[in-house]
Amino acid sequence: MEYTMSKSSDQEKTLHCSGQFTFSDNQKFRTILKLIEDRTLSTLTLDFSDVLFIDSSGLGMLLLLRDECTNRNISFTLSRPQGQVEKIFLISRFDEIFTIKN
Repeated sequence: MEYTMSKSSDQEKTLHCSGQFTFSDNQKFRTILKLIEDRTLSTLTLDFSDVLFIDSSGLGMLLLLRDECTNRNISFTLSRPQGQVEKIFLISRFDEIFTIKN
């Protein structure tokens, strides 16, 4: 997975993600976790419009990120999942535990 910060302020960050989100992205994911250490951050959005594939490890990392955001009172949203990723989110019922915007 690759990501770029497409919108940023002290209080709000949007990361545009692309490619595949799998176990091999563990190190990149740790850099995302470091972003939420910013005490002024109130909103984090991951734009999944260009993520083509996600595996169970990717889903687990998203759960970890959601928990960390909750612990820090940061609003966390997944936006615009497409194709296989959207289907996986529905099958795994992520739509019930995450805010997902299309």
